[in-house]
Amino acid sequence: MDKILINKHIIESNAFVNSADNLKGSGKYLLGIAAADERSLNSKFGIRYFFGGNNGIDEYSVKVDESFQSISKVCPAAKMYEREIYDLFGLTPDGHPDLRPLMLYPENWNSSVHPLRKDYNNSIPEMKRYGEYKFKKVLGEGIFEVLVGPVHAGIIEPGHFRFSLAGEPVLQLEIRHFWKHRGIEKVCEGKDFKEALDLVAKISGDNNVNITISYLEAVESILNLEITERAKYIRVILAELERIWNYVRDVAWIFMDIGFALPAQSLFALQEELMKLNKSLTGHRFLFNALTVGGVNFNLDSSKLKAIDNMINKVEKNIKECEAFIVNSSTVLDRLEFTGKINKKTAEELSLCGISARASGLPRDSRIEFPYLIYDKFDLKPALLESGDVFARTALRIKEIYVSKKIIGDLLFNLPEGDIAVAYENRTEAYKYAAGNSETPRGNAFFYVMADNDGKIFRLKYIDPSFRIWPSIQYGVLGNIIADFPLINKSLNLSYSGNDM
Repeated sequence: MDKILINKHIIESNAFVNSADNLKGSGKYLLGIAAADERSLNSKFGIRYFFGGNNGIDEYSVKVDESFQSISKVCPAAKMYEREIYDLFGLTPDGHPDLRPLMLYPENWNSSVHPLRKDYNNSIPEMKRYGEYKFKKVLGEGIFEVLVGPVHAGIIEPGHFRFSLAGEPVLQLEIRHFWKHRGIEKVCEGKDFKEALDLVAKISGDNNVNITISYLEAVESILNLEITERAKYIRVILAELERIWNYVRDVAWIFMDIGFALPAQSLFALQEELMKLNKSLTGHRFLFNALTVGGVNFNLDSSKLKAIDNMINKVEKNIKECEAFIVNSSTVLDRLEFTGKINKKTAEELSLCGISARASGLPRDSRIEFPYLIYDKFDLKPALLESGDVFARTALRIKEIYVSKKIIGDLLFNLPEGDIAVAYENRTEAYKYAAGNSETPRGNAFFYVMADNDGKIFRLKYIDPSFRIWPSIQYGVLGNIIADFPLINKSLNLSYSGNDM
């Protein structure tokens, strides 16, 4: 499959609001916004808007000085991106309804310091209080707040959830994340593509194969590098194995959160077998370091192929038993159905992706919309449900396990002969850039990568599906009781580390 075809447009910032509105009306949705400090090239900052949907991806590029026109009023999904740009670049999105800091905390960060500007000198502001973050308030008699996090009791990354309630139903949830921003995008600047690969794979470890595929799609496009068919097959097999073990784990946690420990432990045991298989194939339970620029780092012999085949057949048998248990248990259905509903309109406005979008009736799957590697060889159809609740998200994970099992089964004993990696020279046209796309277990992973004149990374922007989806939980909990929040949260199963780079 050829690399992603992007239709490129150059436009004035002030004129883009109408374009964004028209794009939404035509069925396009926001894939992401990538800003870059390009003052050394043209004395301007560059902002690129990527919209996906009908007939591929459209890129709209604008050049700005210190401000740009916000599109968040016509495209609510842009709000987080624009706040991020305001924090990290210091560019003001004129007309934005909420410019509270997103990633750089006023409690201890100087708002005049913007890490993604090229002239940032890597100095950390003095640790003192620079300001105060203002949370939204629900006013009225009997309103009270419940604060959860950012430090949690279990083995979980930090996230702050502030509930406003009157009695039991949730009236408002406000999320505040980005407690451990790692600066991966900044650290990648000046590194070669292989050096950055080690960082990219650690963005969100449980989805590392599919995230890495997205990165490699961009990098190999910049390098005009075509990998072998065998390497493509192996990448897809690994991507679908990663999808399977993620979804087995996710369904297990759904069972745990509704008090059904027996089916949960059965699935956790199955997950452990899958991760042992991962290690036997690649040397790592999370499949780290399996992929490289130009191909893959390991081969599949007949014994490994047989082990994969045995495992996916076992998974299918166990998942069918779980599916029957869910469908035939009124107690399970009572907890899952109508809980945590995200309606289709909300999903559209927030440009949701992956399971979260498909459970609300939106047919978004990058393997189908923007095929990469060899996904165009399969007659894939997006599995859709309309209810947008915990049941829909659980049921779709089960359906997706069957799809992944079939994809792997079709490939296992039809692997083409050939090398697993190709050599390349790390030279490219100066300031050439490309986009990469893949479908992780959580949804669309999108990379924008620009090379400098030495073949090193000038700008790397990654957009994780969790960054897109986290705002939706603030709508999914409304009207539910606070005790259902852990279940709703698990049904989305979003990444904190992927969200906060």
